[in-house]
Amino acid sequence: MKWLARLFPTEQRTTETSTQDLHRAAAALLMEVARTDGKVDEQEERLLVQAVKRHWQLDQTEMDDIVAELRERVEAATDLFEFTLPLRERWDPETRVRLIYDMWAIAAADGKADVHEEQLIRRVSDLLYVSHGDYIRGKLAALGEQ
Repeated sequence: MKWLARLFPTEQRTTETSTQDLHRAAAALLMEVARTDGKVDEQEERLLVQAVKRHWQLDQTEMDDIVAELRERVEAATDLFEFTLPLRERWDPETRVRLIYDMWAIAAADGKADVHEEQLIRRVSDLLYVSHGDYIRGKLAALGEQ
């Protein structure tokens, strides 16, 4: 069974969303930031893998699975709601803020945050009910402006 399908069970399926599925959804959001400016450089990829390993302990096989499924799913997704809703419902505010900080770190890996990366993180921040203050603190920390 695909991990994204478990995030939103159908009426016929009552599968619980596992902690691992939530971690994969967060990793997917981090990957989306990395690819938003049209290219994923080595620094962005390295930070993404570090964040995933540090917070969610996904191994390389799981990361490969996520990347493969995201190539199909992200193109078809109409919005980020499908990734953020389970995280908002199941994660505490501190964990959601930490995800926004990690997203900013990836966006700023090349020394600047692209306007599209900023917009994506702002949308995710709103969908996760992360305050504007935490959004700005994450941006300033990532860009070394604190």
